[in-house]
Amino acid sequence: MSDVQHQTVVEVDTKDAARARWNGPRNPWPVVFVTAWILAFFVFVAVSVYENAWRFRDVAASFWIGAAWALPLLVVVHGTHAVRFRRGGPLAQRQDAVFRRAAARLLAAARGAGMPELDEAAVLRMLRARDNGPDPGTGDRGGPDWPLLRWDLPVAGRRFRTTVVAERIGTPERGGRPERTRLTLRTPRVEAARPGAPRPVARRGHDPSADVVVLGAYRSDSPAPITASRIGGAPAVPRDWEWPTCAEHDEPMQFTAQIEHRSTLVSAFVCQFDPGTCDSWDADSGANAAFVFSGRDLVLADPPVSPHGDPDDPDPVYPPLLPDSMLLGTASVTAARDGDVTAALDVEGAVVAGQYGGEPPWIQEDDTPEGLAFVASIESEPLGFDFGDAGRAYVFSDGRRAAVLWQCT
Repeated sequence: MSDVQHQTVVEVDTKDAARARWNGPRNPWPVVFVTAWILAFFVFVAVSVYENAWRFRDVAASFWIGAAWALPLLVVVHGTHAVRFRRGGPLAQRQDAVFRRAAARLLAAARGAGMPELDEAAVLRMLRARDNGPDPGTGDRGGPDWPLLRWDLPVAGRRFRTTVVAERIGTPERGGRPERTRLTLRTPRVEAARPGAPRPVARRGHDPSADVVVLGAYRSDSPAPITASRIGGAPAVPRDWEWPTCAEHDEPMQFTAQIEHRSTLVSAFVCQFDPGTCDSWDADSGANAAFVFSGRDLVLADPPVSPHGDPDDPDPVYPPLLPDSMLLGTASVTAARDGDVTAALDVEGAVVAGQYGGEPPWIQEDDTPEGLAFVASIESEPLGFDFGDAGRAYVFSDGRRAAVLWQCT
């Protein structure tokens, strides 16, 4: 029997948001750009040939004169596009108004169906996004990656075990079905806990009224997006990204965690090649690294290759990619006591993996990197990261750059 029951389902017409998202079939700018570049190319060639063949200028001078004739057209076209499409420009304002009207309809429908209050910012992000990354159930055996059109929307209040799932129905192509967004309220069935069968922590928004938001690590049989918060496994990275290496050992660092944070993905790496022989605890040592990724074109990173190799140790104790991984969810507790934290997660069959937001739980003195804000802490357990004796890693970001460090007793 499933441990989740569907309580309420509503569908809302969001075809206007789909048109705004895909910029509509009547968008003239692709045709304008292609036409402008073709004209500029022919102008450049014609003027250059004329100056060289009939006015007997040398090749370099002819090219410069041809460019002087062709470039103004491209500058005017691209400048006009930049003004119209800039953030806060007239087109951007019209598109934003469409998304806000669609969000208002979704929020009203959810309230009317008795669903908990949804986070308006999260609903807007969902409506603006073309997809939620590649569907983890596709892309196997060389097949194509299909987009994931499903989002878990955060809810207000302390409904820890309640989630609202938004699923996009319809196709953006011309002639396809008009887009509708289906909202499904999900709550777990109340059953006695079964040893060895933990229920996952609900992935949701963080309750600002709680004193502590705890990260819980859990395993799930259901596929999760590659950008889901996790410890271990493989990170989601841009296609041209390069794996970081330790400045001391010149070996690939170990992927520690990726955390969804304010519409970005913050990923942390720590050198575990020979723990204790490099300053991996120091954020500026070059023995650890953290990145801020955004956008939808992320892929699972391939395992890095050691530049040195060790034929006598094909399976190192501390590989850059751990074979095991666990998803991360959150639980709000009203006091930072171990008993409260453990009790909050035991209900869901999860284990403590760290803390999200708030004040860093320093083991030693405050060592916050300058200009960065605390994102999360990561405990050594449950995957056995080597952060020293009873150590803990700390991840920081300002939305553009990030850092990671660790402390121990």
